[in-house]
Order: sequence, then C-alpha cells, then structure tokens
Amino acid sequence: MSKAHHHPKTRRMKLVVDKLETLNDVKKILDLLDIRIQTDSPVWEEVGQFFTYECVPRGYLKLLQKIGNEGIAELHYHEIERECKKLLDEEENA
Repeated sequence: MSKAHHHPKTRRMKLVVDKLETLNDVKKILDLLDIRIQTDSPVWEEVGQFFTYECVPRGYLKLLQKIGNEGIAELHYHEIERECKKLLDEEENA
C-alpha cells in the first residue's frame, strides 16, 4: 500500500518505472496518462495507428448539429473549439 493512502490530504506521486512488472501494468499507466496527439504532428504518420479515438471539445455535438459533417470537415481543431465555446456561451447567456 502506498504511503499516500495514510494522508488525509492530496499528494502528488511520481511513477517508479521499476515497479512495472507486466504489459498490463504499462497499459494501465498509459491509459491513465490520457496521451493525445494532433494529426498535424510530424510523427503522426509513424504513430497514428495507435490513436483511433477522436477527442472533441464540449459542445461538439451542438456544433455538428448546426453545421453538419461537411462544415466540421472544413475546420481545424482550434476553430472547432472556438465555435463550440461560442455555442455554449450563447446557450448559457440565453
């Protein structure tokens, strides 16, 4: 049991690689890290096959409803984020 379990306050812990024993241990840690990559990264072609879930910002479904798949395809990720935020802000202020 980790020493952090005995503290009532939150602690920051560092991974000790020597403690990893199995491939499942490594998979758990990698999943926990929530690693993401953008498709315009220079290494995308090399590692893209490992990244099969697209991450979308909050409000994405509202934007998709508004502009459709063709509209989404025309936007870069940062533009999608901006437009989603606008829709959510409009909804909040309505």
